[in-house]
Amino acid sequence: MIHRTAVVDSKAQIDSDAVVGPYVIIEGAVQIYSGTEIQGHAVITGSVRLGKNNRIGYGAVIGAFPQDLSFDPNAISGVEIGESNVIREYCTIHRGTKEGSNTLIGSNNLLMVGAHLGHNARIGNNVILANNVLLAGYAEIHDRVFIGGGSVVHQFTRMGTISVLQGISGVGKDVPPFSIAIGKDGVSTINVVGLRRAGFSPVLRKEVKEAFELFYRSGLNSSQALEEARRRSWSNEVSSFWDFIATSKRGICPAVRWKDARGETDAEE
Repeated sequence: MIHRTAVVDSKAQIDSDAVVGPYVIIEGAVQIYSGTEIQGHAVITGSVRLGKNNRIGYGAVIGAFPQDLSFDPNAISGVEIGESNVIREYCTIHRGTKEGSNTLIGSNNLLMVGAHLGHNARIGNNVILANNVLLAGYAEIHDRVFIGGGSVVHQFTRMGTISVLQGISGVGKDVPPFSIAIGKDGVSTINVVGLRRAGFSPVLRKEVKEAFELFYRSGLNSSQALEEARRRSWSNEVSSFWDFIATSKRGICPAVRWKDARGETDAEE
């Protein structure tokens, strides 16, 4: 199942039913598991582990050196990818920058054409990155996140579960779970569609709304809202909203009006 024009390192471990296309380059101790397909001209290099049933698109590069001036080329670091991911054409996924560290991708994710993951980025499960999304080093994307095309996520920034970043937007502060971020570091509303698709019942969706309004619309600052939240009872699902906020190091994106974030004006103005 390895094309005759592919160049495969003798240290690589490739399951017999994996497919390696024409002009693919596989360097180093790469591990490729059952059902995975590597399409033509892709490059897999270094300590990379590809789980079962992944599809790697034409010209993708996985495991290359990080874009970090402090990186030691002798450091042993890598990329770990779970199962059933689709990584489309010309995506780039860089290895970890510190000795023994990895860039991590879970399972059932879709990375569209030209997406980039910087060193030590982490992606959970069921995530979609649209075309030309850029994740800086150590960015952390939780389960069921959608990031629109051309958007950027600053290093060490987190996006909580079932959140959305609208296309051509950028965040350098954390995006809390269940929310829609827009423009530069702004949160506009709740991701109602995402909650429904994730199986949140009407009762849970109402509780998400209560948490969102307490944090963003009660007039309390972050510390005061957290203190008030601790006095109330929350389901496990919605408790994750408060846990995320309490552990933020970069701060949480503030609320913005949709029109303000997009630079629009009211008709009478």
